[in-house]
Amino acid sequence: MEQRDDAGREAGAPPGFPKNRTEALTDGIFAIAMTLLVLSLDVPAGVHDPSDAVIAAMLAGQLPAVYHYFLAFFILASFWVAHHAQVDRLRQIDRTFLWINIATLMFVTLVPFSVSLIGDYPGETFAAVAFEVNLLALGLLFAAQWRYATHTRRLIRPGTDIQRGNQRVMVVPAVSVVAILLALAGWTWSTAIYAIIPLVMRLLPGGR
Repeated sequence: MEQRDDAGREAGAPPGFPKNRTEALTDGIFAIAMTLLVLSLDVPAGVHDPSDAVIAAMLAGQLPAVYHYFLAFFILASFWVAHHAQVDRLRQIDRTFLWINIATLMFVTLVPFSVSLIGDYPGETFAAVAFEVNLLALGLLFAAQWRYATHTRRLIRPGTDIQRGNQRVMVVPAVSVVAILLALAGWTWSTAIYAIIPLVMRLLPGGR
């Protein structure tokens, strides 16, 4: 079993910033962002005839918002799991890694806003592109964290499979670029392309 000091560093690791505080901040922000996603779902005001038919029609009108809620929740959950796995492979972190992580979290907190935007305007190209650019920026910063940590193996543990990590961190940015191009081409449901992420992850070498 690995020995750690009071700051959360592995025994024998060079001086750096403790990982436990970074993980606590990241967990908190992901939890808040994932909770705020539900605010993109609202009950329209002014319903004077609360019959079953009216309620059913109202819920049907909310389907795009519900779809994007589930999509964004799944994507944020996947990023949280990946962040946990990524940090687990680090011996320590430094100031640069911290700031890249903070920049990443900034785009995590923007996801509830971009989800609300596309939920309110599901047929608008700009709303779809704003959501997809949000995920593109989040994915690129997440990849930057990994590339920085693995460059000259400065922060990672011995034996870490860097190539596999390089492939996996580029899946969301690649899918986001495709989604943006589809949106600009006029495909209304361009965000549906994100549903292929689990399949792509599974098809990668070592995927499961």
